[in-house]
Amino acid sequence: MRSPAPSRRAFLKAAAAAGALIVFARQASPATASTPAGFKGEIGPFVRVNADNSVVIGAHVPDMGQGTFTSLPMLIAEELDVSFDRVTVEPMPLLLARNEKGQVRSYVGAGQTTAGGSNSVRVGYMPLRKAGARARRMILEAAAEQWALPVETLTTKDGMVSHAASGRRSTYGALAAAASRRPDPQGDLPLKDPKDFTIIGKPQRHRDADRIVRGEPLFGIDAEMPGMLHAVIARSPYLFGTAAKIDDTAARAVPGVLDLVPIRGLRPEDQLPPVQPLSIPLADGIAVVADSLWAAIKGRDALIIEWHRGPGEAANEDSAAAYRETWAKMEQGDGAMVRQDGDFDTVAATASRVIEARYESAMVAHACMEPPNALVAVSSDGTHASAIVTTQAPDMAASVISRVTGVDPLKVDVKLARLGGGFGRKFDQDMVAEAALIAKALRRPIRLVWTREDDICHDLYRPGACHLMQAAIDGDGKLSGWRHKLATHSRTAFSRGVPPQLIEYYPDGFPAHHVPNLRVDYYPLPSAAPRGSWRAPGHNVNCFAIECFLDEIAFALGRDPVEYRLELIGPGRKLDYLYLPGMPPRVFDTARLANVIRLAAGKSGWGQPLPKGHGRGIAANFTFETYAAEIVEVAFVDGKLTVERVTAAVDAGRIINPNGARAQIEGSIQDALSAALGQVITITDGQVEQSNFDSYNMMRIDRAARRIDVHFMGNDEPPTGLGEPGVPPLAPALSNAIFAASGRRIRHTPMLKGLEG
Repeated sequence: MRSPAPSRRAFLKAAAAAGALIVFARQASPATASTPAGFKGEIGPFVRVNADNSVVIGAHVPDMGQGTFTSLPMLIAEELDVSFDRVTVEPMPLLLARNEKGQVRSYVGAGQTTAGGSNSVRVGYMPLRKAGARARRMILEAAAEQWALPVETLTTKDGMVSHAASGRRSTYGALAAAASRRPDPQGDLPLKDPKDFTIIGKPQRHRDADRIVRGEPLFGIDAEMPGMLHAVIARSPYLFGTAAKIDDTAARAVPGVLDLVPIRGLRPEDQLPPVQPLSIPLADGIAVVADSLWAAIKGRDALIIEWHRGPGEAANEDSAAAYRETWAKMEQGDGAMVRQDGDFDTVAATASRVIEARYESAMVAHACMEPPNALVAVSSDGTHASAIVTTQAPDMAASVISRVTGVDPLKVDVKLARLGGGFGRKFDQDMVAEAALIAKALRRPIRLVWTREDDICHDLYRPGACHLMQAAIDGDGKLSGWRHKLATHSRTAFSRGVPPQLIEYYPDGFPAHHVPNLRVDYYPLPSAAPRGSWRAPGHNVNCFAIECFLDEIAFALGRDPVEYRLELIGPGRKLDYLYLPGMPPRVFDTARLANVIRLAAGKSGWGQPLPKGHGRGIAANFTFETYAAEIVEVAFVDGKLTVERVTAAVDAGRIINPNGARAQIEGSIQDALSAALGQVITITDGQVEQSNFDSYNMMRIDRAARRIDVHFMGNDEPPTGLGEPGVPPLAPALSNAIFAASGRRIRHTPMLKGLEG
């Protein structure tokens, strides 16, 4: 098998052969583990020190471009006290264990193995540092025992142990075998003072950069297994459609086509857990299996299928009509209350002025560079399964394969491949479920690949939204009331148990706590199209309306948009911020929000004159515990919009890898810019209209921001996420800049429609 990740057995055998030191991160002990005895409930090896003093650090969180295979090993290497230049990084096998509740989970890493919610560094920061510190301590204890010296008299530096008084020195590699036999250190170990960091906070090259440039087979779509077959699926073009009649004669006659497998997809009546990865196929279809991908595609093209439309309103869904009907409902009355402070209606009735605006965001697709794919094999006796997957949720991938195939989850071997983008799409497991169904039916390794058309027509789309906004201004020109009516295609549409308003809006976000009379209402925006998480879910459409409306209020009052925001924030407070029901609240420090606004303004030249046809706009947001402000500068040249410059100021606490952090914000900005300018999914006659990049308008290079400047606050606060916080402020800052340059308010996405010419 050519695999992007070593097997657990190979990893441990190599470690033992090299006299290696195995280190485990602490985690709650599972009741029954699929790992060898003596692991004491640890979740897997993190460090291997070879006899030649080279160091291998295992990476346990999928890397989809966010740099976890660099930033997370940096944390271990820092406390291990080795030069990062001597470190190589390997993806770790997924070690599954059954916990006290009977649930099978990965205990391979510190914190979580899931890549999502901008959590990887935030969750892993302390546990991985402690794992490195434990490794260092075990090496020190081995040296102390060999030299008959107190361990407190020994020091380490760059992979060496030293005793100053006697001049004795030894490499980690020479001590590794002895250290690996020592018991796991108990209790808390001292960690480095941040002033002594030599790796954390220092720019590091992306560990896979050279291999990516050389085109090495790192990605899931490159993976192979001996004897594998290739599959594609002809899915229903209709939302919730089913096959009425199939003529497969021509398909089976295509050279290389071996078999066809029916696939049952999601139904409206299916009961799905809320805010969890989709674990069943999205759409009904017919899988075509062949000895090559090309033969499978040609076989699919030869199928003749008559499709039944989906039930009820899905049969003839029209997204434009759904928006119109939702706007009418929002204008007629109240929705489900999300938050109420004071009495907006009373202050609005007596206000000297009420400002109103409406904003609309489109449904959009993920369109990852690497389309969905999965490689799954089931043993001939049906007792074991293996997979190579590009997933943001490896635990869930193993669970889905187990459920579909009937294989004990502890006998499912999941290997992680590099993801060619994820953005929330590969949190869901529908492609894994499809591959597992086909592999179970044929008892052969199956590599399932989605084409770009499959990807765009059958995505779990980012919800679109409608926002009806009102602001009451009192006689002193102060903002005394705020009303926000919100409608979205909720991510919980096919789930039960959680009201959508608790998922689609963060009730403690700004301007809550800053306006005395505030009310937010939620309305459903109906659609049968599947929806899911898309980079900064909720924030990505709500920030657009809130920050655009703040700009409109400032303009109506004759105020500078930066100064007005800072006045509303005031001196700053630490507030509770609820993300999702059942989660403990986070801390929203509004002083830190004000600081990034000031930094962005200062670095962008805010207030300095610009040429005619140029304009600047600002927006800021608190996303997954990170504070980000962005100022966009645009220009209109011969009627065409260009984004001349984006200045971002970000407070994500301590920055682990400045190179990776900057790349995350730069990528977020360009991704958000693409969505804001041209991306839209529309539905007519029960079908998604877009199918590839000729009809789904991803940003071309001439539309990209010409210059991006990223500035980090640089403080000692614990690190927070960077994969998503750069997305929400971009669209409103762009809209506000367009107004400053042209006097036109763009209150919808995509923005290019009707803007130029």
